[in-house]
Amino acid sequence: MFHATLDSTKTWKQIVDALATLLTDAHFVISTNGIVLNQLDSSKAAMVSLNLPKKVFQEYVCEGEFDVCLGIDELVKVSKRMAGDDKLEFDLAKTDKKADRFDRFEIKMLGQATRKFSLQLLTPPEDRSKKPGLKFAVRVEMFADSFKQAVKDIGVVSNYLTIKASSDSVVFMGEGDTGEAEVSLKKGDDESALFDLEADNDARSRYSLSYLSEIAKAMAADSTKLQFDTNKPIAIDFNIAEGGQISFVLAPIIDKS
Repeated sequence: MFHATLDSTKTWKQIVDALATLLTDAHFVISTNGIVLNQLDSSKAAMVSLNLPKKVFQEYVCEGEFDVCLGIDELVKVSKRMAGDDKLEFDLAKTDKKADRFDRFEIKMLGQATRKFSLQLLTPPEDRSKKPGLKFAVRVEMFADSFKQAVKDIGVVSNYLTIKASSDSVVFMGEGDTGEAEVSLKKGDDESALFDLEADNDARSRYSLSYLSEIAKAMAADSTKLQFDTNKPIAIDFNIAEGGQISFVLAPIIDKS
């Protein structure tokens, strides 16, 4: 069985919105420890990971481990029906009580009225995706809003964002037919958007701005952590609720010329 409660509809909506940036369906693994998701987008250029330990929920009971696959469109539609002061309950259910497997994911909203949505489970993929074990030369912590602004600034002139870092600065750059743009952040400045910067060596890499724009829109936290290296993927992490985390990993664009 599985049963969990969540007091914050805002948290659930943030989770669904983040998953909807890249995915058309969501493959959750629900266990005694919490709920996790590691999934590539359809182009396999990016991965989204979700970690919701059981302490995120007010109540959490899970006997066993369950693969729960749901359509993103349905999750988005249901989340839009949630009122701000609703309390949420989540359960796995069976259409046929005698069946061996659960085939429904129930979301109950408790407010001025009790509303229940019962979503059909999709067939999960045969193999579970795993979060890649990457090592990065550069680790940056900064205001999420500053990252969002940098993405928008570079998007004025370019479809790609180049990020480079040294021991004391991070620079976001882009260029296109109409010109160039650059956003520089200095370590140690009193008004800098950087909280922390660690660079084992200088690094530079380029990424798709269309992906970064969608990821930036999904950020619901005040701060974000970026990790990257030369011509390697970038990992973008931010916290959700107390103890939860969402992470995006995006492949680089390598100039073969």
